Amino acid sequence: MTIANEAAYLYVLAKELTEINSNLKKYSKKAEKHAKKHMKATSESRQQKHLKKHLQAQEKIHVLLQEHNRIMGKLRHHQTAFGYMLRKEHNKLRD
Repeated sequence: MTIANEAAYLYVLAKELTEINSNLKKYSKKAEKHAKKHMKATSESRQQKHLKKHLQAQEKIHVLLQEHNRIMGKLRHHQTAFGYMLRKEHNKLRD
């Protein structure tokens, strides 16, 4: 691949990672909010409602973390490839 292709991969993966991070932050806030409301609720039905919502947010966070780790692996791979192509281009221009 060329250096431009590797740069494009890095850009696209970084955009995806940014989106996942913002979703992680959003769901973390939701999970924390429902955990607090679960503790403050007086009736059993309200406690169960907030516990259910808290667990749903936790599941979504788990899925997002798996996706985050997958993208991080791809990012590491393409970062290494980009560095290799950059050195290759530099040596080609130098010779």
